[in-house]
Amino acid sequence: MVPWMTKADHYILELLDRVGFALPPKAIGLGLREEYGDAAPTWGHVARRLREDLSEHGLVEQPYEDEVRGYYAISELGKRYLHDPHAEPEEFVANVDNEK
Repeated sequence: MVPWMTKADHYILELLDRVGFALPPKAIGLGLREEYGDAAPTWGHVARRLREDLSEHGLVEQPYEDEVRGYYAISELGKRYLHDPHAEPEEFVANVDNEK
C-alpha cells in the first residue's frame, strides 16, 4: 500500500473500477455500505478522500467536470495501482507541493 492511502481509498478505487463509470461520492459511499456494512467509510469520508488525496495524486478524475462537478471515475493511474503487480508505491505519490 502507498503510505498516504487508507483502506477506504482502496475500497473506493475497487468500486469505481468494478462499475466502470463516474459516480458521485454519495453513491460510492452507499455502494460501499452495501458491500462492507458497518466497516464501510461514510459517504462524507468518501467525498473528502475523492476531493483531496485521490484526486491530488491522480488516482481518480472528474470526467464530466465541464458539465457537472462531483462525479468521480478511476483514472488510468488508479487502474495501474489496482492491477499492476510491478507498480512501485512511488508512482502514486504526486509532487503536490510543486504543483500549487
